[in-house]
Amino acid sequence: MAVLSKHAIGDINNTRTRGSSLLQKGWLDFRNGHSVYLSFILTFMNSILISYHFAVEQFSFLNNIFFSVAIFALFFLGVYVPASVIIGYWHRRHQWTVENEALLQENWVWAWIARYQIRLIEGKATSGESKQVLGYLEAILHRQKIGTSLLES
Repeated sequence: MAVLSKHAIGDINNTRTRGSSLLQKGWLDFRNGHSVYLSFILTFMNSILISYHFAVEQFSFLNNIFFSVAIFALFFLGVYVPASVIIGYWHRRHQWTVENEALLQENWVWAWIARYQIRLIEGKATSGESKQVLGYLEAILHRQKIGTSLLES
């Protein structure tokens, strides 16, 4: 029988995200906001200021070209942003699939649902499996405030 045991994944009705405290969710939101957005902006500005200090202020001929940090920042953005886009494009085309493959190999929820889908297509899924998977997915939709009527139409 392919139904997941409570020992394997815990009670589906009491998943980790449902039982998470406000403190845990706040900590997750803080880390994401800090690392994805605020630290990115601060380190980007820091890179501009450090580059200006070491490249422009140290050499008088560059100081004549970039007489203010604002002018240097515009030049820096004009070079840095296109270079980042090119590197990001390469990453998306070549490295992204490798990273996602590694993440999928560690994602038990994805494996569980994919196995259920294959068993459903093969006609081997039990009613218990169907109820368990649907209960899990409906709990996610309920937490996200998405009506199941969207799925039924």
